[in-house]
Amino acid sequence: MNSEKSSSSNKVAQLAEARRKAKHGDFFFARYSTIGQPVREAPVFIVGDEDNEDVVVCSCTKSPPRNPYDIQVRLKLPTSVRTSKLYTINREQLLFKIPQGPSPEEYKNIMQQLSKFLHM
Repeated sequence: MNSEKSSSSNKVAQLAEARRKAKHGDFFFARYSTIGQPVREAPVFIVGDEDNEDVVVCSCTKSPPRNPYDIQVRLKLPTSVRTSKLYTINREQLLFKIPQGPSPEEYKNIMQQLSKFLHM
């Protein structure tokens, strides 16, 4: 029983550390909601990490791209990063880090479309 408690508390500590270290360019699985929508659990791409409590994310979906701002990347499954869907969420809403990251070309495409969307 004590080894189960130790294992559980170790996992909690690891998750807390991963949330604290979440940074621009990381993919995480998160639990969040948007205005008028139910809570969802889905991948997110972190684009802003300057705050100790919150991160700015682009939502991600397994649906194919719907507009020029959606960039398809390859995680475990084909995933669309919706650079036009930006949200600020609390780091506590990050459930776990997704080990795969964008390829250099995917990252470049995400940043270009995000910049276009924000008129930068």
